[in-house]
Amino acid sequence: MSLKKVSLFFGGVSSEHEISIRSSYFIFQTISKLGFAVVPIYIDPNGKFWMPETEECQFPDPNEFPITEFLSRFHTVNKTSSEGFFQKFINAKFESCVLGLHGGQGENGSIQGFLEVLGIPYTGSGVLASGLAMDKYRSNLLFENAGIPVAPFLEIQRDVDDVIKTIENLHFSFPVFIKPTLGGSSVNTGSAKTAEEAIRFIHKIFESDARVLVQEMVKGTEVSIGVIERLKAGRIEVTPLVPTEILPKTEFFDYEAKYKKGGSEEITPARLSSELTAKLQSYAILCHNTLGCRGYSRTDFIIREGVPFVLETNTLPGMTGTSLIPQQAKALGISMEDVFRSLVEISLFSFSGKEIHHH
Repeated sequence: MSLKKVSLFFGGVSSEHEISIRSSYFIFQTISKLGFAVVPIYIDPNGKFWMPETEECQFPDPNEFPITEFLSRFHTVNKTSSEGFFQKFINAKFESCVLGLHGGQGENGSIQGFLEVLGIPYTGSGVLASGLAMDKYRSNLLFENAGIPVAPFLEIQRDVDDVIKTIENLHFSFPVFIKPTLGGSSVNTGSAKTAEEAIRFIHKIFESDARVLVQEMVKGTEVSIGVIERLKAGRIEVTPLVPTEILPKTEFFDYEAKYKKGGSEEITPARLSSELTAKLQSYAILCHNTLGCRGYSRTDFIIREGVPFVLETNTLPGMTGTSLIPQQAKALGISMEDVFRSLVEISLFSFSGKEIHHH
């Protein structure tokens, strides 16, 4: 493979800024091994882009230092600058942009749209799939329509719906799960056992978000399963990974549990019958294809009495060394080098304007 020059976007304007840094360290290590020249571009929490001015870029290990120290090291070793970024970015003629962002603008389609406009290939899902997956209300409507079990849900819009009336006339029962419709992480997410609790919590979310999803709480086994795509002889092959069982130490798989070491115990492959595993694999592919995802995705489910209920699909799943997709790929003997090589190949393939045939 000729030495390809790729950029790696990380950081970003979202509550998952720090996770993105950790994922991107892992991504940087992995794609550097493939012989790519990788230029990491840091997006700070204010949305400013910082581009290295050095020839050979470095990515310090964020697990060794506090984040602030990591950042000062990153800026120093790479002589980063935010001056005239867009022109420099275009002039650099990157063959592809690897997205190491999570949540917010990185995952909702806006960065994807920005790269589309510049004509730069990028890894992962396109604008529409990214936006749909981020919209928990509309993705649930599509999942339901595709025949995947979804717990009863509804959406409440600030300044449109009567919160009290809606909650007092729910067509499903408490406890309920409440989150911002466009929430990319578990921040501002919680459960309510009574109408009063729910109303209070919804008003709290309304301080920052205009749309809230209310869903019947399904209790059961939590699992998450990835899907990866690989290019084989000019066609894209969609492969389900194996499910991971998540045993949360807190009441639900919240932000803390998701990212702090020891916050939850994970078992890969999940302790499930082969029939249930096969059903999860087919549902994960169905979710991936229903939203129109590309490259990879990861879908979370709760299994109650043998029925997997879909929670959500992530179009830019976590990619730290201990994240779920790397665990699941390893269980199947698929290397992360292989996964990332495919992601970059698919980004170039999709952009070459060829019609893509999934099978």
